[in-house]
Amino acid sequence: AQRDLDLWADLINATGKAIMIENCHWGETVPTEDWCPWNFYRTSGDVRASYESILSNLATVTEFAEAGLSKPGCWAYPDMLEVGCQHGPGGASDPGLTMEETRTHFGAWSIVSSPLTLSHDVNNDTVMDQIWDYIANPEAIAVNQAWAGHSGSPFSTSGAIQVRSFKDADGKAQTVKTADSQYLYKPMKEDGSQIAVLLMNQVMEPPLAITSTEMQQTKSP
Repeated sequence: AQRDLDLWADLINATGKAIMIENCHWGETVPTEDWCPWNFYRTSGDVRASYESILSNLATVTEFAEAGLSKPGCWAYPDMLEVGCQHGPGGASDPGLTMEETRTHFGAWSIVSSPLTLSHDVNNDTVMDQIWDYIANPEAIAVNQAWAGHSGSPFSTSGAIQVRSFKDADGKAQTVKTADSQYLYKPMKEDGSQIAVLLMNQVMEPPLAITSTEMQQTKSP
């Protein structure tokens, strides 16, 4: 297959049409500080409709965010959203997400500035009714669309490290290591006066909270 992304970008852009270019090399071809001939790029393998797969793919964007390689015109992309998806081609690998996992999934993709690509059956009114409040949440979308110098990443974890198992798109067993709790942030204004924070709790107790002082101690872009 032709993997020369400069060639593809030149050919597509030569049409004069506004066409968004995705680099779908599963994290094998990544940008540099001064090279990114696409609009967004995959950082991971194919996501599945399971919460463990969501956590695994989410973790792959962190290194690019912290290196400043996820930015306008060149976004790190952990694959499509799995909200509203159940019993897909992966069979047992696609059990679907609970409503709590769905909310967390959409919030996580939003706060790390991932392109929000829906992959559920939009003609299924039952599914649309279940997830509409999440995918149409104006505050989450505003966080996703904001740019103030950093694309969003974890700034703290707490609790024990869990090892969770899942099957990838090829049906192979995989594991993902994740803390009991993760705290992600994204600056909303360049002066640091507004920050979005997502608290992800993988266990029932204790409930998570964060103080304004702790928020002010998040990393600067």
